[in-house]
Amino acid sequence: MAVVLLDLQRKLTIDRDRLERHALRGLRSARKSSANLTIVLVNDRRMRALNATYRSKNRTTDVLSFEAGPAIPGTGPRSRFLGEIVIALPRALDQAKRLGITFDDEVSNLLIHGLCHLLGYDHEKGDREALEMKKAEEKMARAIRKNEPGGGTSTSISGKIPDTFLKGGDQD
Repeated sequence: MAVVLLDLQRKLTIDRDRLERHALRGLRSARKSSANLTIVLVNDRRMRALNATYRSKNRTTDVLSFEAGPAIPGTGPRSRFLGEIVIALPRALDQAKRLGITFDDEVSNLLIHGLCHLLGYDHEKGDREALEMKKAEEKMARAIRKNEPGGGTSTSISGKIPDTFLKGGDQD
């Protein structure tokens, strides 16, 4: 299992080791420990261009996931490429401030959200699917928090979908 981290922006700094560690724990918790993953960190301008190109939405967003195609014949399961997660760091910083959590925790939340999309979850298909994705995010977040300092007592890492889904509420 390998996680490749590409930082294509210059203004914000994150704890790269922590993000890679969280990605590996997330993959393990999803039983995808043989999968490979790329995480790309970008600015808002680049994210807006990607969102316009691939989703026809001419605005920035916080995270995009690009699922890999089928495995290359003859490469075996060990070299399975799961896909790529793109995170807009300026957007993550703004959201962290608004939510009252650390920047690194918000980036981890976006990582979890992106991983769940790569695993086939899609909150945009309706409330039932959003609830299933929220449950998957929370499971992955627990696995990540469990090995952090403090033994998983922090709830700042929980995924992106609002907790109201776990209580049966509506998304914004």
